[in-house]
Amino acid sequence: MYFKPLALFSCVLLFSACRHLPEQSVTPAQAVSEVQTLQQRDNNLKQKVNAYTQDQALFDVAFDDLNQDGQDEAIVLLKGQDWCGSGGCTMLIFQGKPNQQFGFLSKTTLVDTSVYATTYLHNGWKQLLVYSRKHGQVMLKFDGTRYPLNPSLLPVATAKLAPNTAKLLLGIAE
Repeated sequence: MYFKPLALFSCVLLFSACRHLPEQSVTPAQAVSEVQTLQQRDNNLKQKVNAYTQDQALFDVAFDDLNQDGQDEAIVLLKGQDWCGSGGCTMLIFQGKPNQQFGFLSKTTLVDTSVYATTYLHNGWKQLLVYSRKHGQVMLKFDGTRYPLNPSLLPVATAKLAPNTAKLLLGIAE
């Protein structure tokens, strides 16, 4: 008895959601410009990391605007025996500057993946949730100058993050 009206209503609802949205076209010049900008950013960051490590390190990198100034910071997790030990690896943060430039901001040792940027702010910067081997997940809070050097000295983060309060930067989602 109520099946036909319900089925009809469901079909109308389904098809009304299927509307054509205009495509946003990107010109070849815009695409080339964006690629060149990203290449410039990556080259500038590589120069900064190489200067810091004296050309010794491989690294993973993620970009996120940690201080909400419109410039992405670079979160760099160094790799290799010079930068990693039994407790984790060294993480560097480079502050984003205009024209795809970076300045060294902070060093944190004993970091392992996964690394998350949270929506929680401390001194105007996002708090970072990192994993420290043999210790667990800890929250790194910006002190006004830098993030903490050694996460293994911080209390273990026991509270679960609410959905949509953290963005995975490096590693695999848990």
